[in-house]
Amino acid sequence: EMLSETFLDLDELVRFVDEARKFQVKHDDKVQKLIRLLQSSELVGQKVLIFTEFADTARYLKRCLDDAGIHGVEQVDSATKRNRADVIQRFSPYYNRLTSPELESQGRKEIRVLIATDVLSEGLNLQDASRMINYDIHWNPVRLMQRIGRVDRRMNPELEALLVADHPDTASSRGKVWFWNFLPPDE
Repeated sequence: EMLSETFLDLDELVRFVDEARKFQVKHDDKVQKLIRLLQSSELVGQKVLIFTEFADTARYLKRCLDDAGIHGVEQVDSATKRNRADVIQRFSPYYNRLTSPELESQGRKEIRVLIATDVLSEGLNLQDASRMINYDIHWNPVRLMQRIGRVDRRMNPELEALLVADHPDTASSRGKVWFWNFLPPDE
């Protein structure tokens, strides 16, 4: 009896794996919406911080955005081996004691879109970005406010002048934080 139940369970797992293999990113409506959003006039050329709850989702999004031709994408989670301070500085150089030209002179590539788990949600200066996306919603509203607080912080007038001088196309977006929440389906 127990052995036959085990074989039934294994058959079910095989069916599940077969279905999963058929999955294609082009059928993932949520990630397609994210790609369209990143290509929209509100976000093209802007620094964007994307939060997701799970490391696997962050890695999946990185692959999807790279494949979609979104440039300057990086991803960080609790298992990231790269130096997190380097990633933070490359994403938000002005508020972390550098500028874009200095990064370039050091041969370090600036990050435009940073996908992160909540490993980056507290105590960091990421306000070079003024756009944030919650790809999934944390159950705790305090955590959501902490995420928003990474980009909605006190602005330094001297750093803002430097940033706008180096990136004049962002002048109209400075001092205004926009964020998008991807909500779960109604069901």
